Amino acid sequence: MKAVKTVLSEEEHALLAARTREANKTIKELVRNIIRSYLLGEQIEPDDSFFKLRFKDEHGERGSEEHDRVLYR
Repeated sequence: MKAVKTVLSEEEHALLAARTREANKTIKELVRNIIRSYLLGEQIEPDDSFFKLRFKDEHGERGSEEHDRVLYR
């Protein structure tokens, strides 16, 4: 395991402390959960059908760039 050190403002620390009391967790547990949640939420699933969305127009296949126009026309 690696240790990470950071500096929080008084307001950030107060918000974090309040949330730990609500969740009945330690600051360490809550920060680990927040980091894990954030990092897992940032991952892209390459097999997600959204990224396979395609349509052809005069510019070629651009489904992932123009998805709103394709989905909500």
